[in-house]
Amino acid sequence: MNRTYTREYFIELVETIRKIIPNIGLSTDIIVGFPGETDQDFNETLNLMKEVKFDSAFNFKYSPRPGTKASEYEDQVNEEVKQIRLQKVIDLQKEHTLEQNQKLVGSIQKVLIEKESKLSSDQWAGRTDSNKWVIFNKEDSLINNIVEVKIEKAKGITLHGKILQKMEAA
Repeated sequence: MNRTYTREYFIELVETIRKIIPNIGLSTDIIVGFPGETDQDFNETLNLMKEVKFDSAFNFKYSPRPGTKASEYEDQVNEEVKQIRLQKVIDLQKEHTLEQNQKLVGSIQKVLIEKESKLSSDQWAGRTDSNKWVIFNKEDSLINNIVEVKIEKAKGITLHGKILQKMEAA
């Protein structure tokens, strides 16, 4: 099937994915300041972000690489403009990540324990199957265990919860 990759097609694809897998965590990469990017182009990026509300995003500003075609373009975006745009994208994504995470408060999530929390040696950090970080007390669980965690709060980009039971080794 030959489909034109448009904004409308992308939105339709996101809606279909979320309908089939309701608890999916959607992530994206966003690069601002590609040569020729106008204020209107950038605002369309923000509007798409507002419509989709990604769970997470990897955000970058375009930097020319010698030898690439884009590095030869005349209409390079000013570095200060790129930095301002990048900060706007980061700030908006933080809002969306928190909003998406808040939807999980009160739910029970299966979490793969990956490492000790950076903030406390009494806590683990692990990921849900939708790739969200969760911090919780260790109890008697170990790294590589999959545990059920009741999500009690969302703070920033991280979920916090209480372990319910040890399930299995991963």
